Amino acid sequence: MAGPDKRKVIYCLHEEGMGVREISRRLNVSRNTVRGIIAQKGSLPDLPRKDKIEIDPELLRRLYNECNGWVQRIHEKLIEQEGTKAGYSTLTRMIREFDLGGSRKIRCDRVPDEPGIV
Repeated sequence: MAGPDKRKVIYCLHEEGMGVREISRRLNVSRNTVRGIIAQKGSLPDLPRKDKIEIDPELLRRLYNECNGWVQRIHEKLIEQEGTKAGYSTLTRMIREFDLGGSRKIRCDRVPDEPGIV
C-alpha cells in the first residue's frame, strides 16, 4: 500500500496530465494501484476493517469456562448450539484478544547486559 506522501504525488502527477502508465513506471507502483489512488482522489480510505462475525465476549467467556479452555470444543459448541459459523482461526484470535487463554509464554529470560561484566 502506498503511503500518504506517495498517494499525494500520484494524484498531483495525474492532475498535471501525466498518464497512468508513466506514473507507475516513474514511481515503481502497479498501474492498478495508480488507478485506485486516482479514483480515491489521492486520499486514504477512512473505513477501518470490521469483523464479519462478531461473537459476544460474555458468551465466549462462558463457553471457555464450560469447556475448560478446549478451543476445539468451544468451536463445536458455537456451531451446534449458537449457530455461529466462525472459523477456528477467527475463534482462536478472539480468545487471544479477550485474554481468555493462559498468559503468553516468555521465550527466554531478559537479563540486563552491562559491558565488561562477566
